[in-house]
Amino acid sequence: MKKVILTVAMAVLLSLSVSASELKPIMKEMKMTFKEAASAQSIEAMQTPVAKLETLVAQAKAGSYPPEKADTFMEGFDKLAVTLDEIETALSQGDLDQAKQGMRQIDALREEYHDKRNPSIWQRLFG
Repeated sequence: MKKVILTVAMAVLLSLSVSASELKPIMKEMKMTFKEAASAQSIEAMQTPVAKLETLVAQAKAGSYPPEKADTFMEGFDKLAVTLDEIETALSQGDLDQAKQGMRQIDALREEYHDKRNPSIWQRLFG
């Protein structure tokens, strides 16, 4: 039943269009939800924020972005979705340590794609 509700919620969110200007509040909510999931001390405490992160990623993927950045955004969102699926699998198997490892991967993806989105002046000058 929980999967059905989550699937319906994702379908509704995917039907909504997200513009690049609407991405900032989604990312802020992702940050807060990520912190909640990363600090969870039990499988049950991690499941809800992970499900919310999946919904937020789906919402962000539905957006339209400038052509020069769209591929990078979609690549990052796809990697996030795959990692969240792995975390959800670990949680369903009762493996909190593996789920925590997945959260560390998400943090690494955050750093990588934020750097790609906003390259420093040195990256712009020297590639």
